[in-house]
Amino acid sequence: MKYKKLIIIGLCIFIIVLFFYIYLPGYSRYQELKKKEADLIQQIEEFKDKNEKIYNEIERLKNDLTHLEKVMRDEMGLVKPGEVVYKVVEEEAAEEELAPDTNSQ
Repeated sequence: MKYKKLIIIGLCIFIIVLFFYIYLPGYSRYQELKKKEADLIQQIEEFKDKNEKIYNEIERLKNDLTHLEKVMRDEMGLVKPGEVVYKVVEEEAAEEELAPDTNSQ
C-alpha cells in the first residue's frame, strides 16, 4: 500500500514537471509577444498623433495666410520688399568669429 502511494506521488510529480517543461517556454514567449504588441500599439498611437499634427499644419498652411507668412519668414528667411533685416549675434558667437584661428599655425 505504501509502495502504491509513492508511485502515485512520483507519477504526479512527473506529470507536473512535464507540464511545466512543455508549457512554460510557450507561456514565456506569449508574454514577450504581448509586451511587444503593447509597445507596437504605443508606437502606432504616437505615429497617429504625429500624423494628425502634420495634417493640421498642412491645413493651416493652406488656409491661414498669416501662419504661412510667419513660417516663410521664420524658416525660410524671406522678407518683404523694402524691409531691412537685422541679425542679432550673441557676444560669445561674435568673439569666436573675431578671434584669430590658432589651429592654422
